[in-house]
Parts: sequence; C-alpha cells; structure tokens
Amino acid sequence: MNASLHWLASQTDRNWLLLFDNADNVDLKLSKYFPSCSFGNIVITTRNRELRHYTAKDADADVKGMDIEDAKNLLLVQARAESDVGNIALAETIVLVTF
Repeated sequence: MNASLHWLASQTDRNWLLLFDNADNVDLKLSKYFPSCSFGNIVITTRNRELRHYTAKDADADVKGMDIEDAKNLLLVQARAESDVGNIALAETIVLVTF
C-alpha cells in the first residue's frame, strides 16, 4: 500500500483518480489510503453522510436518483477532467460499475 501511495504522490504531471466505492463504514479510516499530495482526485461513494468530513467544503453531492448521464458529468467535473472521448468513456465505465 505504501508503494502505491508514494507512486500516486510522485505523479505530478498526471491527472489520476482514486475511487472508493460503497465506503459506508466510518471505522475504515479512509484517509490512511490517501496519497500525501495536493493534486490528483479522490472520489468516495457512500450512503453514510458521516463520511462527508473527507470532502472540501461544498464538494459533496447527493446523487440519489441521478441518471447515468448526470453522474458521468458530475464525475468529470469533480475530477477536473477534460470532456474528451477517453475521459467520457472512462467516466461511463466508472459510473456503470457503481450504479
């Protein structure tokens, strides 16, 4: 795990995404899985509102009832990713897996 976190933290010239899907247990202490850097993107999907403390102010979104197209767009915006063909396809794959 430490090698993976170090590698992500060293990727200063790349836009990476770390996804935690269905992270509903507050006892997981997710922050120990975050790289020590101020770049990159981390998305946490959860049904537990107590985990909002991991987000920046106003960075959490209630996606209950969201359709797939809106979910893709939200993911691209929150990941600060360009809406090019590759990123749209990747966002669709992530959204379809998490729905």
